[in-house]
Amino acid sequence: LAESAQAATKKEAGGLHRIAGCVLLNDLSLPHASYYRPPIKFRNRDGFLGCGPALQTLPSLDSLVLEVRINGESVQRVELSTLVRDAATLLRDVSEFTTLQAGDVLMLGTDCLADGTRPRAKAGDRIEISAPDFAPLVNTLVEDAA
Repeated sequence: LAESAQAATKKEAGGLHRIAGCVLLNDLSLPHASYYRPPIKFRNRDGFLGCGPALQTLPSLDSLVLEVRINGESVQRVELSTLVRDAATLLRDVSEFTTLQAGDVLMLGTDCLADGTRPRAKAGDRIEISAPDFAPLVNTLVEDAA
């Protein structure tokens, strides 16, 4: 986000023009029971946030469709137009309680499938996330050396 992102988000649609760009992210977590308040130990682990290879200019987020494939099989399709809050509203809402700075990242999407479960992958699986006009983000899971 540009330096003046905080001021730009005061208007409903005014904040999106301040976004530097978009990148695909693969936000992995360990399986856990609590969707809304998972313990930190299941998220935010080293290597658990795959990041796409290149920043893209801001597409029309409301029409963007993400697809997730595991070992070549489609397991999830996310239409950003179906999210509870659109990107402009989320940006405005978040900026009301936190100060956004240049370089901050705001994640948009969902890990829930239509039935309330989440896609599952295991060591050795190849995960690919794609969207129109983005280079695919590909991660292969490896066993923890522990």
